[in-house]
Amino acid sequence: MNKYRLLLSLMCLWLVGLSACGPTAQSTLAPTAAPTVMPTQVPAAAPTTTPTVAPTAAPTAVPTTNASVYPLNVTDSANRKVAIAKQPQKVVSLAPSDTEILFAIGQGSKLVAVDDFSDFPAEVKALPKVGGMKVNFEQIVALNPDLVLTAGITAPDTIKKLEDLKLTVVVISSAKTTMDSILRDITLTGQVMGAPDKAKQVTDAMQQKLNALKAKVASAKTKPKVYWELDATDPSKPYTVGPGNFLNDIITLAGGENVFGTASSPFPQVGAEQVVGANPEVIILSDAAYGITVESVKARKGWEVISAVKNNKTFPIEDSLVSRPGPRVVDGLEAAIRLIHPELFQ
Repeated sequence: MNKYRLLLSLMCLWLVGLSACGPTAQSTLAPTAAPTVMPTQVPAAAPTTTPTVAPTAAPTAVPTTNASVYPLNVTDSANRKVAIAKQPQKVVSLAPSDTEILFAIGQGSKLVAVDDFSDFPAEVKALPKVGGMKVNFEQIVALNPDLVLTAGITAPDTIKKLEDLKLTVVVISSAKTTMDSILRDITLTGQVMGAPDKAKQVTDAMQQKLNALKAKVASAKTKPKVYWELDATDPSKPYTVGPGNFLNDIITLAGGENVFGTASSPFPQVGAEQVVGANPEVIILSDAAYGITVESVKARKGWEVISAVKNNKTFPIEDSLVSRPGPRVVDGLEAAIRLIHPELFQ
């Protein structure tokens, strides 16, 4: 997997060359303040269910009815003030996470086009595609959308170009996306689309599942050291998970200790010798979707001494569950718990 694919596959959004993110709250899923948009955020893989989490603070005032009042002024995830003239009926999504959120809150039918990498749910595959890292602006304008949803994965130049074309643009998520801010993003999307009650149902369900998982993890007797691999295109210098992002949150909430949790960036590139020195007890391969196998990890020079390798604790994980900051992120957490603490499900 090359660096381009890495940027697409993670959060996200969400990956190589990012500035360090701030610390994340990992005990609850309360929304946090909106960070600024970054060109490369972790972004994305395909989701499969629709869990949900109750936010305790909203980015802007959230109506108590099932419709927002238009014209509507919101502050998006990039701290941009956006005026929305009317309830959106024709929407273009430029991030898989945005696409997933729209379907989760019952607004998928309003999508008229999506980015090249949106592939969940199945209905998305029939929609026109308007590009990936490179956007087809002419195609978007021809669709005459009344809203374009972007994300932290979207380059600032792309957002500016869309605005110059007189399109209404809302940024959902950022380079500092954490488990907490994902809830805020869903709440914001519900407000923008005029479906705040449905968004709350989604976040409430996520919170309920999160609370149950946290209760389960609380009974764990150990806290295994975890190495989470994002990209081993060069096995001698793999990319991994550092602090200040939702994947680090997942490791911690799953009852593990991130061996690179004190790194200087959220998605650091490390040396193979550093992984060996950290001696993780569990290795999780989110790059398994790109050809990395348990066998190939075992074959890496010097890695045979690592506890996880010796004890057959190297596992692939479904990338679609853990690389998109959307409704299925709690399912991704459950998948991680099953790998780090399988005993809790026996």
